[in-house]
Amino acid sequence: MTEFEVAGASLATEPPEPALEDRGFGYARSFQNRVIEWIHDGSDPVSVVRAPTGAGKTATFYELIDSREMTLLVYPTNALLRQQRERFENDDIDVAVLNANTLDGHGHERTEQLLSFVNKYAADYDAVLTNPDILQAAIQDMYVGSDPMRFFNEFDAIVYDEFHFYEALSASGLLLQTKIIAERQPDPKILLASATPNEEFVQFLRNRIGLTIRDIDADYDSDGDQFRHRMVVSRHEDRKMIDCRDEIAAELQEKIDAIDGYDEPQIVLVFNSAKDSNDFHDFLYREYPEVFEHAAKDNGFDTNDETVDLDEILNTTSKGEVGLDYDVTTLYMEKPFTASAFLQRFGRAGRQSEATVDIYGLGQGPWGDDVGFPTFAEQIYAGLESTQMNQERLADLVGFRAAYALVEREEDSGWFNQELRADFETNIHKFDQWYGFIRKVIEEHGEIKDGFEPGKYQQRSPEAKLLEFTRACFKTFCGLRGQSLPVSIKYPRGDQLGVTTYDLSTTLRNYDIVDVEDDDVLVLGPSDDDILSTVTARLPAYETEPTKYDQSTAEIEELLQTKIHRRIDETESNDEFEVSTELLHRFFRIIRIVNAIIPSRITTSKYDIEVDVDVSGPPEIDVHPRRI
Repeated sequence: MTEFEVAGASLATEPPEPALEDRGFGYARSFQNRVIEWIHDGSDPVSVVRAPTGAGKTATFYELIDSREMTLLVYPTNALLRQQRERFENDDIDVAVLNANTLDGHGHERTEQLLSFVNKYAADYDAVLTNPDILQAAIQDMYVGSDPMRFFNEFDAIVYDEFHFYEALSASGLLLQTKIIAERQPDPKILLASATPNEEFVQFLRNRIGLTIRDIDADYDSDGDQFRHRMVVSRHEDRKMIDCRDEIAAELQEKIDAIDGYDEPQIVLVFNSAKDSNDFHDFLYREYPEVFEHAAKDNGFDTNDETVDLDEILNTTSKGEVGLDYDVTTLYMEKPFTASAFLQRFGRAGRQSEATVDIYGLGQGPWGDDVGFPTFAEQIYAGLESTQMNQERLADLVGFRAAYALVEREEDSGWFNQELRADFETNIHKFDQWYGFIRKVIEEHGEIKDGFEPGKYQQRSPEAKLLEFTRACFKTFCGLRGQSLPVSIKYPRGDQLGVTTYDLSTTLRNYDIVDVEDDDVLVLGPSDDDILSTVTARLPAYETEPTKYDQSTAEIEELLQTKIHRRIDETESNDEFEVSTELLHRFFRIIRIVNAIIPSRITTSKYDIEVDVDVSGPPEIDVHPRRI
C-alpha cells in the first residue's frame, strides 16, 4: 500500500447574475453566470456544462426552470432522480416524477397516460423529472395509440444531467432525442451537464447532426471558491475489496465506535460487482453484526427493493457513481475500468470535508505524488482507459435507431403522422443505408416457407435461422439500453431475503436457484465455488445449439460474435440470398448480442426455464424442475 495526498481545489468566482443574486448568491462561480447568460440570451440550442463533481451545476437548473413554462429534467438512474426530487422540493420547486411506476399497463394505456401526464401536471408543477427510457420508448413506437411523439412538443427546455453515464447504444438514443427536441421547438434550450463529459457525444451533435453548441467550462482558481477538500489516498494493489473484507470490516468497526451517529452516509464502499457488494453485506451480517446495523446496501439488486433505506455506511456499485450528494469523509472504492468512471467515483468524497480514500486495484501510474485535484484528474485521464466513443459506430447506431423507428410504424399500421419522417430522416447520415437493410431483412424473412406457402428458404435452413436471429436482435433498439430478462427474485442480503427484480441471465452467473415460489419467484442462494456451474441458453433460431451462459459477459459476447459471423460467411455461397452480408457483419459489430437477444430457454443444473417473449409487456417465464 502506498499513500499520497490530493489537495483541495477552488473555482473562479465573480459577482452573480441578477437571477442568482435573487436566489441569495453573494457571488457566483464563473461558469454558473455563463449558464444564466445562455439561458436568457444565448442563440445556441444546446449548451454543454463541464464542471467537476460538487461544483454547483444543479444550481443553474433552477433558472432554466423559472424561465420556461415546462422543463424536463432527465436522470440516468431512479436513485438520482429520487435524490434530486427531494432537493428540488426542499428548495420549494414543485416537481412531478414520470417513470415506469407512473405509467400503468402497456401499449395504448401507456400512450394515453403519457400524453395526459403533461396536461394534468403542467399547471401545477414547475418541472418534470424523468429518465430517458420513457422518451426512447415513445420514439421507438413502444407506446401505441394516438401519436406519443406529441410528448416532445410539450417541452422547450430539457436537462440531461450526468450525460456521460450512457454507453454507446444508450447514447445513440439520447442523440436522437436531442435532435428531435431541437428541431421541433422554435427556441429550444437543451442543457447537457457532466463532470466527465463524453466529448465524442458532443462532437457528434455538432458535426453529424449539425446543432450549434455553447461550451461552458468551470475554471480552477487557487484564489477562488473552494469546492473540494484535502483527501488522503491509500493505493492498494489488491484488485478486489471482497478479498480484503476482514481488514475493511475491522476499520469500519473502529470508525463506528468513534462516531456518535449521523443521519446520512459518511462512509461509502463502491464495488465493481453487485455480487461482491451483496457478499460483503452478507459477510457483515454474519461476522460484524454491529457494523451491519449501521450499513445499507443500494446496488442494482436494490433498485426495486422497497426495504432499502440509506444508513451511515453505504455499500453500492457503479449505481453510486452519480448522485451521491453527501458529506462522504471515508471512501473505499475499487478502480473502475475507465477514467470517467474513476473520477465520478473518486469525486463522491471530499466535497464538504476532508476525506480518506482507499483505492483497490489501482496499479502504478502517473499518480503517487502529493498533487492538487486538477493535476490528479489529468493523471487519471493519462493513465486509465478513455471512454470516448467511435464516431462511425455512433453514426450507425443513430441511423439504425431512426430507421427502425420508422419501419416499425410502417409495419404496425401502415399510416402514421408523416411529419415523423423529418424526425427520423433529416440530418441522420446513415438512415438510408439502415432503412434499406432492415427492409431487405424483413423481405427475405418473408421468403421462409410456412406450411404450404412458397418461399426460397426451408424453415431450418442456415439462411432462415440467420434471418430469424437477426430480426430478433433488431429488438435491442426497442428500448434505450437493449433487452433484458427481468424476473422476480429473492436473494440473500444479510438478515433477510431481499425481494427485487433483476436480469435473469446476469443473476444465474452468480447465484444458484434453490427454490421456486408461486408466480415463478426465484429463491436464490450462493453458488458453490467447488462445483462447476452449468447454465446454458438456447437462443431464438438456434435452439438446437446451446450456448454456455455461466461465463463472464465478455466471454459470452465473444463466443456469440464468433458464431454469428461464421453463420453470415456461410450464406455468401447462396446467390439467392439478397441481404448484404457486409451490412450483416456491420450490424452485429455495432451491437452487443448479449444485450440484444433474449434466450428462449435457460437451463441450470436443476431447472428448465422457458421464456415467452410473444406477450404484451415484459417477457414471461415458466420454471419447472429438470427431468434427469
